[in-house]
Amino acid sequence: MELEERIMERKRILHIRDSGGLFGGESVILTLAKNIDRSLFHMKLLCMRRPDGRSEPFIAAARETGIDVDILDVRGRFDHRAISNLRSYLKKNRIELIHTHDFKSDFYGLISACSLDIRKISTAHGSTRDSLLKRLYLLFDEQIVYRCFDRIIAVSEDLRARLSSKLIPRDRIELIQNGVDMDLLDRRDGGSDVDIELPAEPETKVFAVIGRLYPDKGHALFLEAFAQLARDHKDVFCVIVGDGPERESINKRIKASGLGRKAFCCGAVRDIKRIYDSTDYLVIPSLTEGLPYVLLEAMGSGIPVLATSVGDIPLLIRDGHTGYLVPPGDAEALAGRMKDLVAMPEHARLMAERGRKLVEDHYLSAGMVKKTQALYLSLLS
Repeated sequence: MELEERIMERKRILHIRDSGGLFGGESVILTLAKNIDRSLFHMKLLCMRRPDGRSEPFIAAARETGIDVDILDVRGRFDHRAISNLRSYLKKNRIELIHTHDFKSDFYGLISACSLDIRKISTAHGSTRDSLLKRLYLLFDEQIVYRCFDRIIAVSEDLRARLSSKLIPRDRIELIQNGVDMDLLDRRDGGSDVDIELPAEPETKVFAVIGRLYPDKGHALFLEAFAQLARDHKDVFCVIVGDGPERESINKRIKASGLGRKAFCCGAVRDIKRIYDSTDYLVIPSLTEGLPYVLLEAMGSGIPVLATSVGDIPLLIRDGHTGYLVPPGDAEALAGRMKDLVAMPEHARLMAERGRKLVEDHYLSAGMVKKTQALYLSLLS
């Protein structure tokens, strides 16, 4: 009875996520849940379960991390029953604050909490805009839905500026940059058990691109640059990790470029730590970004990083010091820096050491968790 009373005294927070895999938004939730002050907050996760099964890896990872997870089955784009069930859930669990993480959870959370005494926060993670429908959804989110929330969290300076340009009041936008918990790499349990035949020869250098397979992630640019590298260097290999609508196109490009034995697009994988452990260099060829988790994870793992100068990436990577930066969309510059990584391994190692220290000093989970908790308390006080 005393335990139940103590739980009731804690602030009751509900995270809601329409998950399509283990990406940046999921990493934020897992990190917050693992590190949140349980004497102050009782945090739950409501995962909007899709019929296609793509939400299952996140549900499994959340339970493995020890999060109190419940499921909201959602059928189609607008499910009246799911909204009714969510409203009943909010009342039954006496939720005081909802924290949503994407357009669908923003919309469902807003409608379900209507007229209830519940505070509302949404995190803008930087969504892909690869289709007209997605652009319309995000326009509706930014122009209408966000205005009904108490706070919008931007994970990067670039995102905060973009949100401000949408005429969202600046005092409603909170900058809370992503922070990484390296222990969670051992607990990531998403994707499938793909048999990845990574080269065992120590002289072979492995490049990796990790993330969602969408056009704005720059995989076509990377393969063009890697093909140039492979013509000059025999002992190189690349692995593209992730899932998304570009997977078939990427495989066609690999075949058309004659990279069949030097490149492998493996989809989402269960053991992401094995990928990091087997990677010599990480490449982020994105055309747009916020503050990608893969950047923090790779730098925190001591892996040299080559990335495009988009979003908040230049805050972490100083060209030639903590990694290499190239302009977005420039395959020649990307290929040149990939050649530099192979040609100057000692310099790459020094950059990786500086990068690891930068993440350890400024981008671990403690700062993100502390700022998020302070925001919760300020709204609930």
